[in-house]
Order: sequence, then C-alpha cells, then structure tokens
Amino acid sequence: MNVQRIAAIAAITGAVLGGASIVALGAAAYTAGQPQVELVSSEIDDSAEPRPEQTAVAAPAGTGQTSQVAAASGIDTNAADYNPYLDPLSDQFVTPEARSEWLGKQVVIRECMADAGFDFLEWQWWLGGSPQPTGLDYETTILWSQALYGPDIYNPGGGCAEAGDKAEVEAREAGQPLGAPETPVDPEAPTEREIWLEFQQRVRDCMAEAGHEYLYFEWWNPDGSEAQPLDLTEAERAEWTLALDGNAAGGAAYRWEDAGCWGRAVHESGNDNMH
Repeated sequence: MNVQRIAAIAAITGAVLGGASIVALGAAAYTAGQPQVELVSSEIDDSAEPRPEQTAVAAPAGTGQTSQVAAASGIDTNAADYNPYLDPLSDQFVTPEARSEWLGKQVVIRECMADAGFDFLEWQWWLGGSPQPTGLDYETTILWSQALYGPDIYNPGGGCAEAGDKAEVEAREAGQPLGAPETPVDPEAPTEREIWLEFQQRVRDCMAEAGHEYLYFEWWNPDGSEAQPLDLTEAERAEWTLALDGNAAGGAAYRWEDAGCWGRAVHESGNDNMH
C-alpha cells in the first residue's frame, strides 16, 4: 500500500472534520500471486499528517523490477499524467478482475448506505476521488462516516464497509466473486497527480500572497524536493508553517479561514464540509 499516496490524497479529498480527515482509500494488495483490493479506513490527524515542508517522500514500498520495466520502456513514470494503477508494466497495476470485484463490493456498500439514508458516490479509487458527497455539514459528515465505518469511526466495525467485506468473502467462498462494470475513463479527465498539482498551485499562490515561498512538490517523486525552502531560520520556518497550517480549532468549531493556506486550498477545491 502506498502510504505516501494516502497521506497526500487524504489532504485534498477527505472530508475535513475539524483538523482531521476521514478517508476511505482503495489499495491493490497482491498476496500469494492473487490480486485483492481492500477497503482501508484511515484517520489522519493534521498534526501527524506528512506536510510538504518535511523531507521528500521515499519511493513507495513495493516499487521494484516491474516499475523499472515501465521506466525502461520509455514511459516517464514520474509524469503528472501517468497512472501506475492502469499500466500493466507497473507493479502497482490493478487488474481488470480486481477492479471488477472492487466495484462489485462498492455496489453492496452503496445499497447499505442508501438504506441508512446516505449517498455513496461511484468510486474507482485507481482514478482518485472519494465516495463521500461534497457539501455535507459537520454533523452530516460524522453521520455519513458512522454509517460507513460503524459508531466509532476511528475503530471501524459494524458499518456498511464491513457489510461489503462480508459480501466479498462470501462471494469468493461460493466461487462467484463480486463484480460490476467500470465506467469508461474520460481520456481528457485529469489524473490524480494532476489534481494534486492543481491543489498545490492553490497553496503556492496563497503562500505567495502571505509573503512566503512554497516550492514545487510531487509526493510521488522519490527525487523531488521539499516545499519548504531549506535556507530559512528557525523563526522563519515557524512563520512559514503558521501561514501554511494556520491555527484552526477542532470539531464543529473548525473554520477554514483559520486553517492557513492548506485549509484555504482544501476549501476552494470544494473538499471540506464548509460548503
């Protein structure tokens, strides 16, 4: 599982719950040669979330020979328009069978969420995005998350995600794995990486308005640089970080206006619960 991807994408697609992001991210896990796709619940507190001022991320675990094959074939695997999950030469490739089973499980989860009174958007995680509707207020966001993960969203169990997992296991045991067709990919649609770079530009513009330099940053590039300039004094780093993160309160008292340039970019992207 690409932890760097989870941390980065959670920042712009998860619902912001007063300083925390609740995200559901799919990941292709390959064990014993059998592709499996798991639903993973991740609560990422902003105080612990990897920020771009930290050291550039390491190469994703599992990147190896097949990624080298992709690069050797002439493909720029660090390009913004490259999607490793759709490249058969990449070790992160998600097979059509795995994608179909994932979407079949999503049907079960969507029906369960509908029974609970909530929408659960169509979600092909290998293209990015989120199943959670935008525009939910704070209380509705909590209720939506509880319907998906169970009463304790930080310790999932008993929600619609568990119902999907159960249906997946039962279908496999019966020799009839779940399945559903994919929605055709729009070749003009931005990739997950391109969406991230657009988000980063929002942050960069805001930081420039605040009088700070925010360097170009690619979370997927092991050779990338940090977003925070290296030549800052300790006091300048503190000012830079405050401009980026702000000092917003938690819970229902969260205000994006107090969450620095990061919070502003999340809000302007339509990915917080303040719309």
